[in-house]
Amino acid sequence: MKHFIFNVLLILWMTLSATAHAESIILAVPGPGPLSYLPVYVAKAIGADREVGLELKLRYFSNGPLAMRDMMNNNSDFMAIGMPAIAAGRADGLPIVAIGQLSQSAMFVLLLRSGLKNKVHSLADLKGKSMSIGTAQGIASNTSTQRSQGYMLTEYLLRRSGLNPKNPKDVQFVSAGQTREAQASSLASKAVDVLMGDEPFASELVQKGIAVRLVDLYPPKQSRELIGGTLIHATVATREEIYTQHPETVKKIQLMFDRTLQWMSTHSAQEIIDKLAGQPGFESAAQNKLVADKLQSNPGMFTKRIAWNPEALATTENFFHSIAATKAETSLLFGDFVRGEYIHNMTAN
Repeated sequence: MKHFIFNVLLILWMTLSATAHAESIILAVPGPGPLSYLPVYVAKAIGADREVGLELKLRYFSNGPLAMRDMMNNNSDFMAIGMPAIAAGRADGLPIVAIGQLSQSAMFVLLLRSGLKNKVHSLADLKGKSMSIGTAQGIASNTSTQRSQGYMLTEYLLRRSGLNPKNPKDVQFVSAGQTREAQASSLASKAVDVLMGDEPFASELVQKGIAVRLVDLYPPKQSRELIGGTLIHATVATREEIYTQHPETVKKIQLMFDRTLQWMSTHSAQEIIDKLAGQPGFESAAQNKLVADKLQSNPGMFTKRIAWNPEALATTENFFHSIAATKAETSLLFGDFVRGEYIHNMTAN
C-alpha cells in the first residue's frame, strides 16, 4: 500500500513538474468549430501538448488571413490555416514557412439559398444573372494576403464554370459577415444567393432548410473532378525566425500534431467528439452529432501523420497558380517555403 501511494504521489509530482516547466506556445487558428482544424482542437483536448513539454494556447479567428495577421504581428507563434492562404502570404513577401499538413481535403460546400433550388442546378446556371456571392471578407478579399482559401475556391469554381468573377453581369461579391449567424441571416434574407461554407456549418444551414448544396468539394471523387486531386487544407506554419532560431520548439509542435493525428486515426468519431464535448465550438450536442457523422462518412479527411503528401502538394500548387492574382503568386514554388522531415507519399500507406 505504501508503495502504491508513493507511486501515485510520484506520478502526480512528475505531472505537476512537467506542467510547471512546459513551454507556452500560442497558436492562431480559425474557429472555434470548423471541421478542417479539428486536429488543433483535439491536440489540446487529449493533452498532446503536455506530452511533448508544451502548453498550447489557442487564439481563434473568423478566417485564415486574420490568423496570419495575428502571427505576423507577433501575437502568436504558430498558426493553422489553409495552405493556399499561406502561399498568398508568402508570395506577398511575408516570412512564413509551412511545417506540416493536417488535412487532405478541402472541407467546403458551395451553398445556394434554398429559394433558388428549382432555378439553379449548377454554377453555369448563374451566368448572366448577376447573382450575389457571399464572402466572409467582402470586396477586400481581392487583395493578395486577404484572400482566404474559401474565397479562392469560390473564384476558381466560378471561372471553371465559365463565369467571370470580375463581371458584375455574372456575379457580384458582397459581404455575408464572418459568423455562422451572420451568414445564415444573409442567405435567409436573400442578401446573398451563393455562399462558400465551412463544414460542419454548411451542413447546419442545409439541415435548417436555409440552403441547398450546389457543389461539395471534399469527397475524393468530387475533388479529383473539380480540382484535379487532393487539395491540402489545414496547414501548420510559423515565422521564419522561429523556424531557424527555435528548432526544438518547431520539432515539439510537429511531434504534438503527429501524436494527435495518430490518436485520431485509432479512435472512433464518437470518441473524438467525446473528448471535445463542452469545449469552445463543441457545446451543442446536435452540432457535435453532425461533426461525428461527417467524420464517419469521410474517414480520409485527415492525415495519419504530420506529413506532406507530394501529390497533394502538387495539386495545391497547381490550384494556387490557376487563381494567382499577381506575378509573384504565379511564379511561387511551394518548395521555397515548405519544411518538414516527414515528407513521404501517404498514398502508398
